[in-house]
Amino acid sequence: MAKYVLDTKADDFNFLLIGIGCNNNQYVLANAINEVLQIDLQLENYIDLSHKIGKEFKFSFYSFLDEEFNIEYNLIPNRSNNSQSSEDTKVASDLFSAFNETIDESSRLIPELTKTDFLLLVKGDEFYHYSYKITEALKKIQDIITIQEIIPDNLSSRNNLIF
Repeated sequence: MAKYVLDTKADDFNFLLIGIGCNNNQYVLANAINEVLQIDLQLENYIDLSHKIGKEFKFSFYSFLDEEFNIEYNLIPNRSNNSQSSEDTKVASDLFSAFNETIDESSRLIPELTKTDFLLLVKGDEFYHYSYKITEALKKIQDIITIQEIIPDNLSSRNNLIF
């Protein structure tokens, strides 16, 4: 039987990863980041992740490519709600079905970052030249509680950042 190995090279994690602690929802934060960085983050897609048995979670994926400086910005919430499968949504027709409540389950993209609400990934040719300017601009957003630069190689669940 063939054995397949996921090869995660250092090149895969060649980006700036900023952890953001913020109580606002993702739409308000994306708008505030757009204002201070003069970019246009837009909801592009959802990242599907199933790291709990039988549960699939979706994470919003905001993206913007600055073609002038060749820098790509990605904003991803670290917490997501459970995307129920079709088996979970079947309606039971027994006596107690009226009392069944759905439990809203959630998961984290990077579980070890419990105090991080959002992740801002900055990729590009020379993103490291702009890392200071980006973090200083983010500090101007009053709703942001914490900002921290995260080294992806130190994360045990760093493979969740490959998409």
